[in-house]
Amino acid sequence: MDFTDNLKLLCGHYPSMAQVCQKMGINRTQFNKYLSGKVHPSKANLRLICDFFGVEEFEILMPHEQFTKQVIAARAGNAPQDGYSRKMAELRSRSRPSLERYLGWYHEYYYSLGYPGRIFRSLIQLSTSKQGIAYTRYERLIGAGARGEKVTHCRYHGIAVNLCDRIFLMDYEALTENEITQTVLFPSYKSQLRHLLGVKIGVSSKSHRTPACTRVLYDYLGDSIDFKKQFRVCGLYEEAEVDGRIRAAIDNRRAVDEPLFLAIGE
Repeated sequence: MDFTDNLKLLCGHYPSMAQVCQKMGINRTQFNKYLSGKVHPSKANLRLICDFFGVEEFEILMPHEQFTKQVIAARAGNAPQDGYSRKMAELRSRSRPSLERYLGWYHEYYYSLGYPGRIFRSLIQLSTSKQGIAYTRYERLIGAGARGEKVTHCRYHGIAVNLCDRIFLMDYEALTENEITQTVLFPSYKSQLRHLLGVKIGVSSKSHRTPACTRVLYDYLGDSIDFKKQFRVCGLYEEAEVDGRIRAAIDNRRAVDEPLFLAIGE
């Protein structure tokens, strides 16, 4: 039982169980038996598990309370932190009060980096964490309204920092860990939050992985939403299928000195 609890605790540091099994090289079904306590891993698989999580065999077999206090707590307390990490932690903590008004759900719109001429809509949630403000972006790589086609789902985890009157968002793709993107948004000074505008920097999802920068719009949906309903409408859209004000706001051909909020009536 202690081994099972210790294993669950270690797995909790990763975005998904599928990722753990893939990186470890152990069959997901077999690994689930370890987590449920139905089967104890063989000597070889126990070694794989310990090597993956960076613990010794005797440690992972400790009583759960002892394992938590002696192994997990010690690793967290002794984790080296360089100057950049310390400064980012400080900025996140300092940014929290000014970013709390932006908590909630958004639809994100921008011209696709991998499908030129089409507009991509994704779903984003900004939320609080112990370290500051965090966010998750959910994507559906499929044409809007498509039926019966294979859909690829992506999920990004990121952090938010408010610095010099700009909101900086940085995230990574949590399922495959093959991409990092950054978004810079202008804050809103309206009493009622409606839109946030800025630019997104990333790479194309296509094999050529071309770096690109594109204008982006965040459309505020509220504190709580019907997730399935809002996620279902995410995907790739033809230009004519998207509201003209949104198209104007994210038009990358727009003059640099044109008022940024004019296109959406703000």
